[in-house]
Amino acid sequence: MLPLILYFANIEVIDFIKNSNSLAFQDFFNLWNERLFFYFLKKTKDEESACELTQLTFIKMWEYRSSLSEEYSLEVQLFRKAKLIFIDWLRKEATLRKRKEAEESFYASSINSITKHSETEKLHSALDQLPPMRRKVIELSHLRGYAYKEIAEQLNISVKTVDNHVYQALKQLRRIMMSFFL
Repeated sequence: MLPLILYFANIEVIDFIKNSNSLAFQDFFNLWNERLFFYFLKKTKDEESACELTQLTFIKMWEYRSSLSEEYSLEVQLFRKAKLIFIDWLRKEATLRKRKEAEESFYASSINSITKHSETEKLHSALDQLPPMRRKVIELSHLRGYAYKEIAEQLNISVKTVDNHVYQALKQLRRIMMSFFL
């Protein structure tokens, strides 16, 4: 059986719907539901979103039925409403995506900060285990950026001794740090 709205002119159908004729609206829904769903599916590429947007469009058409215009066909008004609903959906999706990216970024930076803090604590603990002279040489060379010659002059030792202290300190630090991560 053909929908009742096919027997009436567009203006009459609009009047039926404006006057809360639920049968006319149900026929209108049945006639356009599938086409509107595929319109949204093409745009969203997601069946669940397309279904949700289709339902929302028909809900809005019913809620604002009193503002339907007789100047435009129901099809034009339906797809105009659908376009506006789709634009709102895009805005919400963009906002959700930005919020999610911000949360992920915050989480990642928090993890990095915690990891760096933990690693820094482990490094300081490892430095504390070095003999005083090796620790001093490592601090000057690697943490403050002094050249071996500057360290040698400051500590009144030879450049070769500085080189030896750095080598031994790094070797010991590697061993200590490996024990932290095992």
